[in-house]
Amino acid sequence: MKEISWSFITSVEQFIDHPECVRPLLDPNYNPFKSVAKESVAKRKGAVFLKCPAHTDFMKNTFVFCAPFDITIDINIDKENKKFNIFCSNISQEIFDQIIDTRFLYDRGSNPYPVIGIDWLTVFTAEESIQMQVTPAFMHYNDFTDKTTVIPGEFDIGKWTRPVELVFEIKKSQETISIKKGDAISYIKFLSNDHVKLVHAKTPWEEIIKCNNLRTENKYRPLTDRYNDLEKIRQAECPYNHK
Repeated sequence: MKEISWSFITSVEQFIDHPECVRPLLDPNYNPFKSVAKESVAKRKGAVFLKCPAHTDFMKNTFVFCAPFDITIDINIDKENKKFNIFCSNISQEIFDQIIDTRFLYDRGSNPYPVIGIDWLTVFTAEESIQMQVTPAFMHYNDFTDKTTVIPGEFDIGKWTRPVELVFEIKKSQETISIKKGDAISYIKFLSNDHVKLVHAKTPWEEIIKCNNLRTENKYRPLTDRYNDLEKIRQAECPYNHK
């Protein structure tokens, strides 16, 4: 069994897990992760494909990230006239400014689909190398999964520490998306032959800051180069490194 530490934050400000205005929305005992395999079996009892080894191997060590609180997003994008209107009816402007990420709307190139983010940020760390993948929640059906596509990605959580951002395309330029607490939002998959156990831990802000500083130097630098630079920093900080 491999243990992977996880933490959940809604803030991009260093050493602050959650802004004061967001905290009342959060259940301190809420665990946002569920096993996708168990969820699939529960909802699809008797389905033949659930026994297929190709399917079971694919879904192994895959978890669904579930919404921590309700949020409704209204979006109206007029790309031709460069007008971007986003409104959340059930949260205050202060909370909106803290957790709704609109920066992707202004740098979308020729992409016909609006891209926004919600700062429901998850952080995973491991003592050894293990690849983590983020994908859309393609076996769950709700208002969010029907109307959006989560931007996928992957990196080695043993070699790189950063919050996993929830960024997604919206399939229409005019849309209302109603997210309810507990709704499936995305899948997190860990590529390991061993069983993975998720363990809640404190947010590793020091490691996040190191990686963020390296990322800021060149946002599009290959991950392998970043891994190597972070390892050099870790070795230099190690008190047992006598080289």
